[in-house]
Amino acid sequence: MNTVYGTLILHANLQYAEIAKSEIPNVVNRSYIPVISELIDKPKVQVAFNFTGVTLEILSNEYHEVIDLLKEGIKKKKFELTGCGYSHPILPLLPINDIKKQIEYNEAVLKDVLSYKPTGFWLPELAYDPTLPRILKEYGYSYIFIDDDLYSNSEELKNIANPYNYLRPNLEAFISEFLKTKSLVKKFFQFIKIKKEILDRCKKQDFYPVELKGVGDTITGIRAPRAWFVLTYSALMNYPTININTIKKMLSYQKNKNGLIVLYAMDLEFFGYRSYIDGHLVDHKDLGNMLSKLAKNDEFKLILPSDYLQKFKPKKIGYMRTGSWAPYGSLDIWTKDEDNKKLERLCEDVRMYLNHLPPSEEKEKIWKLLLLAENSDGRGWDPIPERRLDCFSYAVEALNRAKKEYEDTIL
Repeated sequence: MNTVYGTLILHANLQYAEIAKSEIPNVVNRSYIPVISELIDKPKVQVAFNFTGVTLEILSNEYHEVIDLLKEGIKKKKFELTGCGYSHPILPLLPINDIKKQIEYNEAVLKDVLSYKPTGFWLPELAYDPTLPRILKEYGYSYIFIDDDLYSNSEELKNIANPYNYLRPNLEAFISEFLKTKSLVKKFFQFIKIKKEILDRCKKQDFYPVELKGVGDTITGIRAPRAWFVLTYSALMNYPTININTIKKMLSYQKNKNGLIVLYAMDLEFFGYRSYIDGHLVDHKDLGNMLSKLAKNDEFKLILPSDYLQKFKPKKIGYMRTGSWAPYGSLDIWTKDEDNKKLERLCEDVRMYLNHLPPSEEKEKIWKLLLLAENSDGRGWDPIPERRLDCFSYAVEALNRAKKEYEDTIL
């Protein structure tokens, strides 16, 4: 019997761009607690989670029930956690020193709150560059999740600025077009187009992990295809002609391939708190019931990523260019906005002072403020003013304290 292996990773971030801090209790009570509780109770269901360091700190201080649930799931080998940047920054946009600080602060929180050392790493916004494999290996990480479209495009071409190259759009571009359309007739035909694109990608693509070659080292990349995320969520929403049988049919095409199907690799908050598509809310019961039904299939096995990689090693060494899972793999969302340009100038000023300061308790406090200012959510997609102003506030406070520390210590 040929087993098809699947996994999912639920990403939790309480610095969420579109969610006010006053909503955190609702996020925890409507999403985090019900979903985690549901998944612990489901036989044969194993799940990977990513909680940012900032999120774990908030939960540890104010919502210890979530921490207790995570500990229970880890103890029962139901859950696996991944590493991340402490404040969920776009790593390719940071200096190497900042990347290391983000990793170190996040690891310290995982150790302090959960006594946990992960082997996998969640790249915020799946943003990658070729310097990261060596850095992550230095900290003991053996695998990362990668955007499948970014990897596929990197295999075919290396320079997207070359006007003679054709870049295959990722699925986010199709979804964006669908959501912007007001006409029901146009929306119907776009739905047909998107569905065909989703099924083609789920059916035909190879989802075997790849060993990514970077500067000075390699790291295993688990291919995370947006097509599977959208298919899974659409089935949970009971979209027309898309349901669990559609998923089973697509999984049947993966027999004999031994790849790892990442059914879902997005926000935990999309279960119970907010909708991913069209305002339809999917709750914890929907997710738990679907995973239970899939797990009852003898030819399908939900597995933790680290357990899968014990069974199957990458057969291919590949290259992936700098990019993210944003439309067309770009980092523009976090760089082109004028607020973001100003934020980065403030952060650069802080770094300049930090480079001249000797080790001290105050220097570490300044570092933490800088890491918080580097948070991607206040800079990306459509952040509410509160979240963007948080980034500015952290950056300005860090700069003021750095200047004072420099004057007191150096001058």
